[in-house]
Amino acid sequence: MKKALLITLLFILGLSSCKSEKQYSDYNEDDFYEVQGIITAVYRTSDPLDNPTVKNVRFTYFLDRPTPKTGMEENLDMFEAQNGYPLIVLVHKDDENISFYGRVGILDNLRPEEEKVLRAHIKDEMEKLQTAVPEPLYQKAKSVEDN
Repeated sequence: MKKALLITLLFILGLSSCKSEKQYSDYNEDDFYEVQGIITAVYRTSDPLDNPTVKNVRFTYFLDRPTPKTGMEENLDMFEAQNGYPLIVLVHKDDENISFYGRVGILDNLRPEEEKVLRAHIKDEMEKLQTAVPEPLYQKAKSVEDN
């Protein structure tokens, strides 16, 4: 009898401790606004059977702040997610610590401070490319950036 009670108690405790993270679909779409971010890390999930496009993504947002916020989403089926890419982040209107991966890209309405940080980031990424890419290809990419 005691053994059955103990097993039942452990089972109930185990179920109550399983707290799942809220997902974007758990919220109302109107509860969010878009801010500029940058992908800081992309890595495959720990499940070897996952599709190679399923990734865990870390990102920073509120780039113009002295200490930007960070976010993470797991198990995203995102082919285009790459480290260093600009990202549009969805931030909850009532709690800026609640954020989700929106899409790869740059906002149309960047504030001047955000634009300055993003330009510096892109310049740094181009300098990294210069060391990794043969000179003729780098010059072609740079001419595209300058236009």
